[in-house]
Amino acid sequence: MLTILLAVDELCRKNDICYWIDFGTLLGAVRHKGFIPWDDDLDIYVHEKDFDKFQRVCIEQLPDDLFLQNEKTDPKSNMGNGMVKVRDKKSLFIHSFDNFKEEYNKGVFIDVFMAKTYPKMNPKNMKYLFSRIKFSYGFFKYYPKLNFKNIICYFVYPISYVFHKLLIKIFSIGKPYLIGVTPECYTYGMLSKIDDVFPLQEIEFEGHKFMAPFNPDICLRNVYGDYMKIPAPENRRTHVIYAFMDRKEGAINVE
Repeated sequence: MLTILLAVDELCRKNDICYWIDFGTLLGAVRHKGFIPWDDDLDIYVHEKDFDKFQRVCIEQLPDDLFLQNEKTDPKSNMGNGMVKVRDKKSLFIHSFDNFKEEYNKGVFIDVFMAKTYPKMNPKNMKYLFSRIKFSYGFFKYYPKLNFKNIICYFVYPISYVFHKLLIKIFSIGKPYLIGVTPECYTYGMLSKIDDVFPLQEIEFEGHKFMAPFNPDICLRNVYGDYMKIPAPENRRTHVIYAFMDRKEGAINVE
């Protein structure tokens, strides 16, 4: 993952693309100067103004062993709206959400989220709207079982999705004040003030410098609360089920 991030960082700096690390990756940088010891993913934001450019440049300039995964480059990957992955082609990295009914790239990856701007809103209202959009969108992305309840949902959720998306657009008429994920992604459901994110600064992560929010303390508290407190072992979340790395230094199996 670090190798992928280094390649993405170089690509973004070279092409003047606005990106920064966030979520658990930012937490790891602040609290551990690198990966959270039990974590197994890596997250970055790319600003909405550069998101299309980022995808185009990745397709054109990424090293041959890396791959930009989105709904167009890997149609069966079931990627969400406003999110892509940069994958390693020479590995296998199985998560609990992976679907073996479809063939798509399942290599080691980093998540890339589109950062969108929003006006100032009541946090409870914003969280509710985001959750409704995420739930409705996700219903169709994760192959629900065919039963009576879900048949009804097939008719109700498209209406719910369009309605709440419209409300977001109505509430978003105004001066940008907050920045965060697209509603379909809804990671933690929290947004940060633009002034806490910009101007970006560099932060150390695994001995390298990457772009990060201007005020990481506030951004992390918005998501995690007392983020410096180490969670109990039973609350330490991981995602990966199986990993296989086929690299020059030899094959490594991790379960």
